[in-house]
Amino acid sequence: MLEFVSSCSAWGVQRVKQGEIPLSNRRFGIFPLRGIHGHGKQLYGVSFCSRRVNRLIPCWLWNPPVIYGGFFLGQVDIQVQKKDRFADVVVSVLDLYARALSPTLSGKSGELSYGLVGMDFNFLGRGQVVQLTFDHDAITGNRVAALYHLPRLAGTRRTLTTNICVGAEGHDVRLTVSQPFFSLATTWSYGVSFFSQEEVVRLYSNQIISARYADRIDGGAAWITRSFGDQIKVRPGIRLDLSDRQFATQQGFTYAPNNRRRVLPSVGLTIWKPHFERVRYIQFLGRLEDLPIGSFVSTRVGISHQSLGSDRNFGFFSLHLAPRFKLYANGYTFISLFLSGRRQTGSYRNVFGQAELVTYAQVRRLHTLAFRIRWDAIGRTKDTSQLLLGVIRGLRGYVPRRFDGTRRFLLNVEARPTFYRHPAFALGGAFFMDSGTVWTPGVNDPGLNTSVGLGGRLGFTRVYNNPILRADLAYAIQDRTWQLWVGLGQYF
Repeated sequence: MLEFVSSCSAWGVQRVKQGEIPLSNRRFGIFPLRGIHGHGKQLYGVSFCSRRVNRLIPCWLWNPPVIYGGFFLGQVDIQVQKKDRFADVVVSVLDLYARALSPTLSGKSGELSYGLVGMDFNFLGRGQVVQLTFDHDAITGNRVAALYHLPRLAGTRRTLTTNICVGAEGHDVRLTVSQPFFSLATTWSYGVSFFSQEEVVRLYSNQIISARYADRIDGGAAWITRSFGDQIKVRPGIRLDLSDRQFATQQGFTYAPNNRRRVLPSVGLTIWKPHFERVRYIQFLGRLEDLPIGSFVSTRVGISHQSLGSDRNFGFFSLHLAPRFKLYANGYTFISLFLSGRRQTGSYRNVFGQAELVTYAQVRRLHTLAFRIRWDAIGRTKDTSQLLLGVIRGLRGYVPRRFDGTRRFLLNVEARPTFYRHPAFALGGAFFMDSGTVWTPGVNDPGLNTSVGLGGRLGFTRVYNNPILRADLAYAIQDRTWQLWVGLGQYF
């Protein structure tokens, strides 16, 4: 690790609070370097940094704190300490491996899904992201996916993202060129995207396929958003979505939705209070996290009209309310309330609602208690739609499509101890209980299904983005079956 220490006049950090650097404050400029100190494994070398430090330090103060070199990425940690009329700026650089490989596994004997995921966060040594996925799903068959992300297109602030997925039952191809809000001071965000997706949709009734049809959709979108404010961000924007969707019944089945064409102009508004807190052992194992704890509300309204090229007339809306709290030291609560639907012929149709509460509580700074409660509902849909419940959607121990309906309730409790820490990795665990149910009002009654189990977590702290290899062994109490699921990231 390399450490740089520089100093500048205290007036340049008069707005610094709790060790944070105001990204929009450019009074730092290029300041004299007081010294360079290196210790540990120096993959770049002091001479490398000393040649570039005068250019890199000002950039770090208002750009993403990452530098690039070969097969490694540099994680940069900046701390500001005010002393008398001066402020010490300490920049620590830690070399991180940019590549990772992980298996995935879920299901039970005779119905196993498995795969392999490879990631490179510094492809060609320029900070480009590449992810390759090889999957075998017990239901849909084999699938190969490739993701490519270029953070600076032609040296600009625009980004390029492509996603190509080809499988036994279809494809998913996406291309997006956009300029995101790359800092809090950014005033404009805009972009365009194009996509083509084809898949086979299955509807279930008590684990038996009741309908199966092909669903293909081609389209694109364009959007532009303006950002106002400092302490509170107000971001109005406009968006245009275009799509052409075709359905076809599969052999042995008769149901498929009607084809449709959509031209959807809309306006949206997001109000957000930027607030981040630097923590560890909340969602990752040891990595320094910028946990977003600022609340926001977002809404969007739009129309579909035949005069614009759509096949039918209706208005649509969505509302997302996300209050977030830090109710006590080392305790964080995130609430999400979402509602969407359309207004057509004097009534509301295609209504979807979701309410979720997630809370994390740290114990002795290394261990975490996690809790989630969630409710989903769909109603008055034109097409036959349903919610599923199983290992993929929050109920470990049960096959992915074990339960179906139009209402879903879910409860997860998980204790996440950290057993061992090493400079290259962290070993943790999980002791959990999952409960949930899915039902359709007027058709069947809700019945709570529960599973208990334990798992292991292996966090690679010297790999960029700190990937976590997860392995959970769950026992389904109602089905009396065991299930092993291996994947990436925390379960929630």
